Amino acid sequence: MKKIFTLLLIVFCSVPLMAKEKPVLKIVITTDIHAQWNVLENVYAFMAKKNPDVVLFAGDLARYVGDAKSYKTYIDIYNKHFSKCDPKPVHIPITGNHDYWEYKGVKRLAPQDSLKRFFHPMGMKAEWLQHHVVKGYTFLGVSATDEKGENNHSPEEIRKVSELIGQAEKAAPGKPVFVMTHCPPASTMAASEWHEDKTKVWDWRYDHIRKMLTGHKQVFSISGHTHLPLQDERALWQGEFTALNAGGLYKVSMTSPGKNSNNYISADNVSGRAFCYIEVFKKHMLIYRYDALTLREINPANRWRIDLPYDPSKAIYTDKRAENSVAPEFPANAKAEIIKKNKAYYLVLDPAKHPDFVYSYKVKLSYNRKQQQEQIFELASEFFYADKSKRPALPFPKKLKLIPGAKGTMEITPFETFGKAGKKLSVNFIVPE
Repeated sequence: MKKIFTLLLIVFCSVPLMAKEKPVLKIVITTDIHAQWNVLENVYAFMAKKNPDVVLFAGDLARYVGDAKSYKTYIDIYNKHFSKCDPKPVHIPITGNHDYWEYKGVKRLAPQDSLKRFFHPMGMKAEWLQHHVVKGYTFLGVSATDEKGENNHSPEEIRKVSELIGQAEKAAPGKPVFVMTHCPPASTMAASEWHEDKTKVWDWRYDHIRKMLTGHKQVFSISGHTHLPLQDERALWQGEFTALNAGGLYKVSMTSPGKNSNNYISADNVSGRAFCYIEVFKKHMLIYRYDALTLREINPANRWRIDLPYDPSKAIYTDKRAENSVAPEFPANAKAEIIKKNKAYYLVLDPAKHPDFVYSYKVKLSYNRKQQQEQIFELASEFFYADKSKRPALPFPKKLKLIPGAKGTMEITPFETFGKAGKKLSVNFIVPE
């Protein structure tokens, strides 16, 4: 018996441990910087250590409007950190609407001149369409070609992008084709619902982006613009192709829970900033989400994984996730009240619970006085708060008018991201003096 044990031990020790699979491609993605240079410095210093193959920037480099100084500052920060990589990664930036708009005396330029203002300080050609092949994987960077940078495209431009995608699919069957636009493709992730604005104040043609990608299941769409929180599962969508919103380094914007809502809710408490990092393997992709302020990974236990080649019939991150979600619930004997601090009103409450996270609360204030009308509004939840031990204080919308001393009943309904509502918490309230 002793001899058998010794023999097994020798055999075990002679077999090398299986090496961890290494990615064949590493991709860094940032978007919507809006001149937050200190944040960008920390993010690029952190990500340069991973020695990425590709660095993508999905638009909105300027704070209010494009200016050459912003683009020179950006490229200096980029070179400072990624020039240390060996080899230096392929750099693919595109414009966002803030890189085109006029603001406070800065004249709006013709589209080609806006492209020059963006690309020339970076030492790049002013091209609306960039085409790169990196380690056998195709990347297309699509900048806007309209005056306001809202991703309007001509039929010829749409056809050209679609044709390049088709060529990439034929050249490398089953491999993802990465297509980066500033605006999202219509009716995919949250805040991507598109409708024509008859006033023409805004003309976000998300449908143009969708047309470029239609019929190409191996497309991996990357976009910014909407400032979605990356804790939100709706930032990743799968259907006929895969679409990812890459967050943003400026601030978070939140929409009402549910499918494709474009109704933005009060999120004055939300300061989250985030970015993405992708590792591509032969048979799958891993999407890492990072908090840009702490550089900690967001929800590592639920890291997004895309199997390759992509098969829509086996997709995980589809609209059907809403059917399997569960409702958040308040703990027993939960309490809530309105407080006033520095002339602002806050909702302080015992937060509801959910296996993933509570996304938002709908609040209804019903007053004892009949002459006072009910007030209904939505608040972002506390999921960005670092200190989970404290009862969160959620700021009321700034435009909400409250009457000091008014009394009534407050109903609070918790929601998870796909729109499933939990039971209401009903409490009496007094508006602080």
